[in-house]
Amino acid sequence: MGVLLLASCLIGCGASENTSEAGTEIRGTEAEKNISIALDANVTTLDNNLIDLPADFTVVRAMQDGLLEQTDTEIRPGLAESFEVSDDAMTYTFHLRDARFSNGSPITAEDFVYGWRRLVNPATGSAYAWFAGAAGVKNADAVAFEGGDPETLGVKAVDDKTLVVELDRPVPFFTAIITMPCFAPVSGSFAEAQGGLYGQSVEGILSSGAFMADSWVPGSETIKLRKNPEYWNADAVSVDTLTFRTVADEQAGLLSYQSGELDVVGLHGDMAARFADDEALDVQLSPKMEYLYINHNNSFLSDKNLRLSLAKALNKDDITRGILKDGSESADYFVPKNFAYDETDTAYHDAVSLTYVTYDEEAAVSDWEKAKEELGTGEVSLELLYDDTSQSKTIAQYLKASLEKTLPGLTLELREVPYAACWDEQKAGNFDLTLSSWMADYIDPSSYFDMLMSSNEYNLGGWNNSEYDGYCLDAAERYASDPKKRTEAFGAAEQVIIDDVGLIPVYQVGNSSLIRPGIEVKFAPFGSYLFRYAAKE
Repeated sequence: MGVLLLASCLIGCGASENTSEAGTEIRGTEAEKNISIALDANVTTLDNNLIDLPADFTVVRAMQDGLLEQTDTEIRPGLAESFEVSDDAMTYTFHLRDARFSNGSPITAEDFVYGWRRLVNPATGSAYAWFAGAAGVKNADAVAFEGGDPETLGVKAVDDKTLVVELDRPVPFFTAIITMPCFAPVSGSFAEAQGGLYGQSVEGILSSGAFMADSWVPGSETIKLRKNPEYWNADAVSVDTLTFRTVADEQAGLLSYQSGELDVVGLHGDMAARFADDEALDVQLSPKMEYLYINHNNSFLSDKNLRLSLAKALNKDDITRGILKDGSESADYFVPKNFAYDETDTAYHDAVSLTYVTYDEEAAVSDWEKAKEELGTGEVSLELLYDDTSQSKTIAQYLKASLEKTLPGLTLELREVPYAACWDEQKAGNFDLTLSSWMADYIDPSSYFDMLMSSNEYNLGGWNNSEYDGYCLDAAERYASDPKKRTEAFGAAEQVIIDDVGLIPVYQVGNSSLIRPGIEVKFAPFGSYLFRYAAKE
């Protein structure tokens, strides 16, 4: 999430006595099916309440189950085999199936109560504590941000198999958001026995999902998961192990794929174009968006005409067609296409009518000259922050050359920081402009709109617009039970972003991956591959 992900990839493991074919381990005389997944960064934690980076999410999604699960096509029962909703849509009653953690202990309603309270407890330090409030769970924001008692959270265990969740308002996407790993159960007795080391080692985490941790050292490039024999749906899990490994650069990843060490590798740029006709290439348009974030506290960028000039001077096709070449599409819109379908099977993007700020060099120069006059200067110097991946470097260099050429008097200084540190710099607001991405965690437009609310910690540029906040609150509260008016409120909010240049959309991310024949893995609507039910011939 604050930086570009490479497409998740599958990697050979080789931690066995002998190896026959790529991805198949020989343990004694028994062959195991292994799928390896390339990550763009090391896994930092297995604690489902603390995960914050794409690599962590990819791994933990395979390890933890929630009440419901998101597949590539639907939301279906997970650890809850059924549930009822009250007439006012404010109370959900979940009935748990017989299921166990990876150590064999039963998963009970109390484990969900503990896990959800732990999520919102400020002492935990979860970056996703706000998700409970976004889900409408009663008193969630009061606990997470106002010093409320975690025991007042609207979640209650009636008995071992019955969980009641109370909301403070109807939330149309409640069933979607609780598929997130942060809402998975946590065994209180186990977590407290681990203390501050919970989720920081193989021995320090329990799995409620398809796979459990097998080998991992924090900070290492490789983590291996093994099929969880206690998983309630273990019969649907057809591979024995998953091995995730950090692949630092695309060229090395491709060479490993060609040598048989990798099963799947993500491609961009000329390498993606090179394999455009290869039947192994899988291309997906992800709901992930790449934005040029603007620091609105910067004295230059506080000028609207200057922001407009930057937006109009940016030729996004040069990036998607000339640099990425991976199925990414230029975007003037804030919320992605082919996302959040309503009951008529209409995507949000197609249900709203908006006026966009588009590429127009002549108009850009006109706005630029107005801005310089308003600012009383002929020279403007801005800094662009980006991470050290080869793709980000190339885009940053293009932005510098292109924008400086179009807008006379602009100096765009480039500041490259290591991948792992870039997100911290962005969250701290240490930039003038920065390249950063956002991908839906659940299937609803609010997953994007909430991010730019004035009070949201992921509002990286500090954009503050009361009109925008008002439309978002209308969508969340006033029109929660009226889908048509809710969509209209979101459309009005998006128009405010565009008109005020709250940020600059750049492109909708395409996922291009070489997938070795014999591997089957589904692409989820939240924009990444799901490995819990991956298959291998």
